[in-house]
Amino acid sequence: MSSKIRAITAAVAACTTATAFSALTASSASAHGSGDGPAHSPKVLNSRVIAPFGMSISGQDVWYTDGFVGTVNKISKGADTVVTTGPQPEVAGIDVIQGGATYAFTSSNDDHSSTSLTIRSKGRPDVVADFSGYEKTVNPDKHATYGIVSGGKSCAPGELDAFFMKAFQIPATYKGQVDSHPYAVAYLGDGAWAVADAGGNDILRVDRRGHVSTIAVLPPQPVTMTAAQVAAMGAPSCLAGAKYNFEPVPTDVERGADGKLWVSTLPGGPEDPSLGARGSVYSVNPWKHSTQRMATGFLGATDLALGQDGAVYVAELFGGKVTRLKHGRTSTVVTTDRPLSIEVQGESLYVGTLADVTFGPAGPVVNAPGSITRYRL
Repeated sequence: MSSKIRAITAAVAACTTATAFSALTASSASAHGSGDGPAHSPKVLNSRVIAPFGMSISGQDVWYTDGFVGTVNKISKGADTVVTTGPQPEVAGIDVIQGGATYAFTSSNDDHSSTSLTIRSKGRPDVVADFSGYEKTVNPDKHATYGIVSGGKSCAPGELDAFFMKAFQIPATYKGQVDSHPYAVAYLGDGAWAVADAGGNDILRVDRRGHVSTIAVLPPQPVTMTAAQVAAMGAPSCLAGAKYNFEPVPTDVERGADGKLWVSTLPGGPEDPSLGARGSVYSVNPWKHSTQRMATGFLGATDLALGQDGAVYVAELFGGKVTRLKHGRTSTVVTTDRPLSIEVQGESLYVGTLADVTFGPAGPVVNAPGSITRYRL
């Protein structure tokens, strides 16, 4: 039941009209606060972006991707300019070093058959890493088992396979499939970059020459299905009590001061509130290739950012808020509709929100644009 990121906008569009989602969101920023309290003093830097999947702060400049437009943009001294147009229609992850002299961005075509990381340095040829080729050759999560791993035996033969194939185009139980969707990138140092591949369910490393290797595969996300969850999915009632391994779907990667990586994940199934708040934050040890879940219970964890004080900030797209995780406790720092991407620099929190999009027979319609806003922490 792998949920790839582009489908998020359709789910958001459906949820914005639902009472359950409306009760979870608020259209204005949090009240004034400081320190570990709510963020305050919002300043809108852009009010016309569509899908700011990724952001990176370099000095006073705000770099961001407009995912569905397929561009890398920069806000500098109040001016918003297109830096580059991606080689594919979707551009997602972005990270910037050396004051913008070098930056890297991820891109995908519509069916994810061609996915890449482009490393662009001033005065040098582009370096391009081929993720779709690596996924076809290596498929790092090929040994992971997803879907029903126990229970569901009372169902009629073939009943669950028929349901999952019709609803999600996958069998009831399956191994990691060939699917690449690079969504976020972070600079590691020494010319290397880490990439969160939401389709491959892994964190990849790209060296200065564009060679790809695996840092870690994120673990499956098990859920014991309740009768209420089964009903919400519209699945056969005999699925209740079964253990289902959802895909982890990493959505961001950030490098901590100690060299370990922080990763946000979606739960890999329905990303709306129907199955509950199941997004998580992981710590990844890049030397041991190991993962440790640090927190869970986020409603649509589409991005994270690291504060200088050890706090971790999580964008909860379906929760309509940005959450601070510190010393094992969570608190809300910003409430806003459709927070999609975040970055922290010093005492400033930057939040990119997704446009209000309706999907119809003629394609997506933007009812209201998204935004990029700076808050004070």
